[in-house]
Amino acid sequence: MNEINSQFSNLRNSALHRQWARILQWARRVRLRVKLEIVLAGISLLLATVTAIIFYGKAGPFDLAEGNFKILLLASIAFLLIFSGLIGHRVVGLFQQKKVGSGQLQGKIITYFGLMAVIPVIILAIFSALIIERGMQSWFSDRVRSTLNSSLEVAEAYIVEHRLTIQGDLLAMANDINRQSSLVATDQRLLQILVEDQVAKRALSEAFVFDSTGNVLAMARLNLGSAAPGVESAWVERAKSGEVVVVSDTSDDRVRAIVKLNFFLDTYLFISRYVDPAVLAHLQTARDSLAEYEALESERSGFQFNFNAVFMVVALLLLMGAIWIGFIFAGQLTNPIRKLAWAVEKVGQGDFKTRLPATSASDEIGILSRAFNKMTRQLESQQKDLKNTNRKLDERRRFSEAVLSGVSAGVIGLDRRGIITLPNRSACDFLGKSRKDLEGKKMLNIVPEFKPLLNRVLNEKEIGVVNQVVIERAGKKRTLLVRIAAEVEEGSGGGYVITFDDITDQLADQRTAAWADVAQRIAHEIKNPLTPIQLSAERLKRKYGKNLEGDATVFNQCTDTIIRQVGDLRRMVDEFSSFARMPKPVFKLENLTTIVRQAIFLQEVGAPTIDFKFTAPNTELKLYCDSRQISQAMTNLIKNAVDSIQEANAKGGKARNNKKSGTISIEIKPSEKRLEIFVRDTGPGLPEDMAERLMEPYVTTREKGTGLGLAIVRKIMEDHCGAILLENRTKNQGARVTLSFDLKALENRAKKLAKTQKNAKSRKQKSRIGVKTYGA
Repeated sequence: MNEINSQFSNLRNSALHRQWARILQWARRVRLRVKLEIVLAGISLLLATVTAIIFYGKAGPFDLAEGNFKILLLASIAFLLIFSGLIGHRVVGLFQQKKVGSGQLQGKIITYFGLMAVIPVIILAIFSALIIERGMQSWFSDRVRSTLNSSLEVAEAYIVEHRLTIQGDLLAMANDINRQSSLVATDQRLLQILVEDQVAKRALSEAFVFDSTGNVLAMARLNLGSAAPGVESAWVERAKSGEVVVVSDTSDDRVRAIVKLNFFLDTYLFISRYVDPAVLAHLQTARDSLAEYEALESERSGFQFNFNAVFMVVALLLLMGAIWIGFIFAGQLTNPIRKLAWAVEKVGQGDFKTRLPATSASDEIGILSRAFNKMTRQLESQQKDLKNTNRKLDERRRFSEAVLSGVSAGVIGLDRRGIITLPNRSACDFLGKSRKDLEGKKMLNIVPEFKPLLNRVLNEKEIGVVNQVVIERAGKKRTLLVRIAAEVEEGSGGGYVITFDDITDQLADQRTAAWADVAQRIAHEIKNPLTPIQLSAERLKRKYGKNLEGDATVFNQCTDTIIRQVGDLRRMVDEFSSFARMPKPVFKLENLTTIVRQAIFLQEVGAPTIDFKFTAPNTELKLYCDSRQISQAMTNLIKNAVDSIQEANAKGGKARNNKKSGTISIEIKPSEKRLEIFVRDTGPGLPEDMAERLMEPYVTTREKGTGLGLAIVRKIMEDHCGAILLENRTKNQGARVTLSFDLKALENRAKKLAKTQKNAKSRKQKSRIGVKTYGA
């Protein structure tokens, strides 16, 4: 049950979350926040304006009560605080943006707008406070109070004077009437005459005599009817008690007085005199001014509070409005810049399809946006062109590299400073370095032997040079045919192209071919007379050797010498013929161990004083080869080792005895891809200056050597897809010769030759059959 409730709660929360997300999305779409800010800003501005007008003016339709003013002020503050909260939320968001490195320009603009609003407000507040304080001090000074009091006292003194005057006239008139009471008490006409006479004599506005019932007994200038209008009963009651009642009212323009006539029964005299309206108005003004002054003085602190409150509302409204306008302005200014920065970043990442929204604005932002879009279109077009060009260049480069990689010659590209820019595979293989190790290096540091040729191109500005250069690497000298050509490009310094071929083997082959031709000619020319010379010497020996008595010994020695030398010449001619007409190998799968053992056995019989050691795997080693040629090659190598040891012993004066005078070790070492045969001896070794030329025909270090043994071995190894390596052993322990066979290449060549020979044999048989058929 708890799990069900939990799932239901999660579903409800998820639904609420989705609903809230939709509400937020709708609010962003309709820009609810901006609209709400506009409404709040308008209401706050309206309320602040009305509050300020009421406070400073308090006139017209805005003349509200104090309570309504406070309600209006509180409403202004409430809406302003809500508006300020929204602005504060914007400011917090701006600070969060600045923490992550954005919103810097927007913050500066808003700061400037805020300062533009708050600085004048602060200055105005300072001056307003000073002015208000001085105004208050001048408004509520003692001099103003004394002036207002003096004005009021003067006005009131005037009224008091009128009261005293009318009181005196009242008493005098009452005395006159009392004295004539005996005459006028019974004669109302005489009383009327007396009252009129008194009114005229004393410049009264009106006068009448009435009793307590309100009957007017006599009057002048005023017709009251049967009652005494304008006379209040309270006045009559006071006069009845004997008081002289004098009444003056600022709302009326007369001073009145009532007194009781003592010599009449319950009879009263009422008189009045008009007062100047200007004096009354001045008196009322003085009283109102003093009352207002006292009211203002009592509300001085409240006024200052209201003033400060209204001022703060207006100031805060100005500040918030300035910040809000700053946000709006900054947004209108920075949003395009932010979009531009985003677009520039995308372009920087290689996305040239980025575009800013199209705008028809003619301001700088619009011009910049259109210029950016134009730039990106151009960049996109240029990028496409560059990609096409680079693709073509890359295809050409790959083609060139493919061509160069297939070229046996070494090719190296140099810039105008002699720095390597492009070596091909053959150059890397020959120099024993990778392409990465060569690029960016100086050519003279890699191959200093090229310096004379490079100087001719770099310094003497020759377009191209060709020459042979001999270099030495790892103790081996190689002859290179080097060509250097200048590559001149318009508008640039160009570069140079170096091509070099290792012609060491080619030169050796040329010399070998030349010597083979010479050997063939010599063998033909020498071999022809050798047979008759030998036959003639043998015939002379048989015919005349027995008949000579005294000189028989000399004769026999001469004929034997002739026969022996002819035999030596014949053997030499046979070697010439063998070298000149080396037959093509006939490949068969042979046992290499047996071939090598037979060659060793032949030399062991002829050189018993030398110790022969043979090392080979116990397993049978099969090799596609021509057994006769391989046997000849091994015989030549072992014989050279034997001759080297014997000549060294002869020069050293070692006697022949049963002790071994040297050691020759032969080792067969197979691997997965190659098979190697090592022949080591303990002779004097190879001369360092002739090590590379010893395999050339007729190059030898022995007195009786023909110089053809190693040349024949080399030719045999080339026919068997192998190589021969001559080197000295360490610590002057003799020489070492290595025969290395490429097993895969040798097998392929053997099969190819076998197939070719089979096809040739088949064609020959078909040809014979055709001839027989035709003959039949």
